[in-house]
Amino acid sequence: MTSEGRGPLRSNESEGKGTVPQAAVSLRNLRVRYPHSDSDAVSGVSLELGQEKIAIVGPNGCGKTTLLKAALGLVPVTQGSVWVLGHDVRTVRGELGVGTNLEEVYRLMTVTVDGLITIWADLHGGSDEEVRRWIDEFGLQGILERPLFRLSTGQSKLVGDLLAMAFSTRLLLLDEPFDNVDFGRRRMYIDLLTRSRAAIALSTHELDLLLSLPEWGLFFMFEGQLIGRFRAADIDRLHVSRGHPAEALASFRTSIGEVSVTLDHGDLPLKGVSNLGYLLDRIA
Repeated sequence: MTSEGRGPLRSNESEGKGTVPQAAVSLRNLRVRYPHSDSDAVSGVSLELGQEKIAIVGPNGCGKTTLLKAALGLVPVTQGSVWVLGHDVRTVRGELGVGTNLEEVYRLMTVTVDGLITIWADLHGGSDEEVRRWIDEFGLQGILERPLFRLSTGQSKLVGDLLAMAFSTRLLLLDEPFDNVDFGRRRMYIDLLTRSRAAIALSTHELDLLLSLPEWGLFFMFEGQLIGRFRAADIDRLHVSRGHPAEALASFRTSIGEVSVTLDHGDLPLKGVSNLGYLLDRIA
């Protein structure tokens, strides 16, 4: 179940059946269930992402990564449809306008970071000058002769982050781009994201990160459900409550019953939550 919060999702209600969605990402009633699982990893998610930037926030294991993988065609879709840059991901091949930092996309075993940059530039038919400049600016020159599996978690994450943004990418799908990345490099990457002209969907479990992205749209994800939209600038005003009060911005069903997001008052202010994994427990 997807619930709309303050500010409607961008959609084209005039689209008829069989027409091609014009959004950067169009997810319609998306459901993903992995083999041998008793529950959906993603449950009934619908989203239209235009030329905009959004953050998807939720605890580990809530379905954020699976949602991005579905948009990239990396996991089988149980139900619904996924369109990216006007293409059905089930049939598209060779679309180079989408960038991601998911490590499995870049995992070429013994290829060095230097070789990976060259391969990626060749695939895109472009110059590697920009990404090599970023490697220098981020102080990563020392990793060029090493393969990804010999890098630290933070270094490997940054390589994916930077390759995702290179070569005139039109859409960025970024999974936890700041994991194990130090504060200084976080600030540098946030600056790149802010200046980017690409549509961006970024997943994170870090609420504090939203303070650096005040102009972005905001969604929450719990138990495979996408809840929103909100504004990242309002993160210090949002609360979570049991039930469905009349003033709720959005509500959704969970393992503890119905839960709502409210503005300025409620059972639990989100700004006081340090671990989203225990959020539902704290209001149970």
